Amino acid sequence: MQEHVDTLPRRERERMARKAAMLEAAQEVFAEKGYTRATLEEIAARAEYGKGTLYNYFPGGKQEILLAIVEHFHDELCHLIERTFSLPTHRSFRESLESFLQHTFAFFMDRSELFLTLLREAHRIGLSDDPEPRAFFTAQRERALNALSAPLERAMKSGEVRPLPPRLLAHMILVNLNGAQLRACMDPTESESDSPDTSHGMAAFMSGLIMDGLHGTSSTDPTVLSESDRASAKGNSPVTSDADQLSSHVL
Repeated sequence: MQEHVDTLPRRERERMARKAAMLEAAQEVFAEKGYTRATLEEIAARAEYGKGTLYNYFPGGKQEILLAIVEHFHDELCHLIERTFSLPTHRSFRESLESFLQHTFAFFMDRSELFLTLLREAHRIGLSDDPEPRAFFTAQRERALNALSAPLERAMKSGEVRPLPPRLLAHMILVNLNGAQLRACMDPTESESDSPDTSHGMAAFMSGLIMDGLHGTSSTDPTVLSESDRASAKGNSPVTSDADQLSSHVL
């Protein structure tokens, strides 16, 4: 990614740097004040640019900035998936999955206020009557599903994961990841004795649940499918509501 940027003309690199500074400033203001109370004047001042310059980059104002942040988070998510599951082949799928979950938990826990703001606005904008935001969130969701489906398919071919519909499995992983993030962000002071309190602990818990399920003992033959597995494997895409699609990521 950086190599690609370095080959761009200087003017284009400067434009990208200014836009990145504006988005960084917007993330800070949204996290501190929320989307509704944040103003373009505050974002421009935080980025040390004029309001007019901000409009040159984001003609749609606050909503366009918000969607650009969501898109940026999906860029980060897809890059993380690609990096994590493309590391040396001696690492098992389970180890790669736990590493992916840990880094994702840590990323959003460090940005908990912004995460909650984005989630609220994703529901508000995505469930409006305007078809464009709905299409935008659907496209971002598809990007994440496609990115995670690829390593799942490879793990199925190698026998590390049972042969199930990869997109459905990717959807279930991402939805549960989002739910765990939301729970931690909503009540970061919660101190239940059985609740993991670190990104590493949560990743270990969730990867164990995904890989081992709820059975008291693991199957001796992971390729053997139950009747319900065979039935679910006939489909290739999860059936989800609009609310599920939005809450599965903001990210």
